[in-house]
Amino acid sequence: MEVVMSIPRFAFMIHPRNAKDIGRRIGNMIGIGENLGIKITPNSLVEKTILKKLSGRAGFTVAASDINIWGQAKGYLIGVLLTSQQMKDYPKLAYHRILEAMKFASNELGVDRIGLGAYTAPFTGNGVNAVREFKKEGIETSITHGDSFSGYSPIPAIEETIKLRNLKVEELNIAVVGAYGVVGRPAALFASELNPRKLILTGPSKNKLSKVSKEAENHSQGVEVIASTDNNLIGMADIIVTCTTDPGAIISPEILKEEAIVVDMAQPVNMGPEVCKARPRVLRVDGGYMKIPDVDMKFNMGTPPGTTFACMAETIVSTIVGDTEHRVGKVDLEYARFIATEAKKMGVVLAPLTNFSKPLLEAEREIKGSGAIFEGKGRLAERFASFL
Repeated sequence: MEVVMSIPRFAFMIHPRNAKDIGRRIGNMIGIGENLGIKITPNSLVEKTILKKLSGRAGFTVAASDINIWGQAKGYLIGVLLTSQQMKDYPKLAYHRILEAMKFASNELGVDRIGLGAYTAPFTGNGVNAVREFKKEGIETSITHGDSFSGYSPIPAIEETIKLRNLKVEELNIAVVGAYGVVGRPAALFASELNPRKLILTGPSKNKLSKVSKEAENHSQGVEVIASTDNNLIGMADIIVTCTTDPGAIISPEILKEEAIVVDMAQPVNMGPEVCKARPRVLRVDGGYMKIPDVDMKFNMGTPPGTTFACMAETIVSTIVGDTEHRVGKVDLEYARFIATEAKKMGVVLAPLTNFSKPLLEAEREIKGSGAIFEGKGRLAERFASFL
């Protein structure tokens, strides 16, 4: 008798960034389109009343199901119905609702692995608290915060952007904002391996900065590391990687160096479009977008077609390779390298560079109406077009 093996299943936790995301979803559901959906959705009512008062099964939704990953895994997207700001305002509510959604994924959908996207990671203690709860209840589904791959993903983005601008990394200062966070720490340590001229680490906690600064010094080959709670120090940086969980933009136009490169890993973003317009020679790229060929995600999470976030990519890759360990809390650098290697074998690599999910040249034309990012760079615009 032939034995048919079932393929592994995963669930990935997401949530609306703001009330506009709810409007987009409503617009798509009732067939009027995202833009009209945003217009008819009462943002204040959604943010302050409706989402907060939901309870039980109404507090989360299956946004997509039966996502087929090359016949090797199947997945679900579970939307936790709280915005980024609401999670910060009501952390206990956020934790309870995320946990309910995760238990539903395990108990009702029968998934083997759960990935945590955006704020569902920090509001479960980067997965640590959720693991504790699962063990208490005897739930065997494994959990990953996905930040091992996220913490590694700024490196290929840095390498591509400096190639576009014909720069040498050893002549550049790299800054990591939010440098001791679950994504910021591995990003800082991996960045130190590039041997930049200086590595600048910022964040609000002096003690936590001191620890990751010492790690970076020991990890690198003599790179000068500067750690400061003063975010203005990123004005010294040629390349800036933003990794904070702040729900709003934290980079202002006046801080940035003339032709700085910003790899914005944050969701919601740490650098808004108004900064791009005010500083058109600054090159901002979306961080953490990975190409995932021949997969229909069945839901628009805001990434360009054919791409997904690195944290979801890690969930997918780790499910396929059969990882049953919990990957929560502090990132293991060797595991991050392992996931990046396995992802590459599957064709899951850095996506073509974008700014607010638009190809760089298209985004640039909208910002300035001219090739300002590439102005004065000789044949660089031509090189970029061929790169795409």
